[in-house]
Amino acid sequence: MALSAKKLQELMKEKRRREKLPPRPVIAELIPLTLKRSELSQITERCSSVLLSIEATLVQCARDQSSVDDEIVRQGLVCSIRHTPSESEAVAFVVTRLAATGSELKVNEEDWALALRGICTSVINHCKGKTGAFSYLTTARAFVAKANATRR
Repeated sequence: MALSAKKLQELMKEKRRREKLPPRPVIAELIPLTLKRSELSQITERCSSVLLSIEATLVQCARDQSSVDDEIVRQGLVCSIRHTPSESEAVAFVVTRLAATGSELKVNEEDWALALRGICTSVINHCKGKTGAFSYLTTARAFVAKANATRR
């Protein structure tokens, strides 16, 4: 069905109006926090020692500061993954410790980011999202203790 001359003229006028508008700002896509199952199994096979080091660091953070719970760990991982600052002292403490662990391990950036996302996946799966919950940290503490016992 052909457009009438009037309708075509209106469409062209609208097109010219849109072309004069300033471009829309590009919104940066946020880095996803979790990994898919296939990615998680790949990073587990490739970087199991890095994952264990991250979990050990998080467990040690909880031992060193009583304010560190599952939610603080999750927020610290989010800040580390997305490279954003935090207002919370406890979250900043976790971020600093994670950064120190990353520099000690001398792992490449891509593997480090994937390992952080892998641990974040675990935290999100275990965490109830409530302040004061220690479900993830309890599981991680047991896992780290078992892994260290196996190494000896």
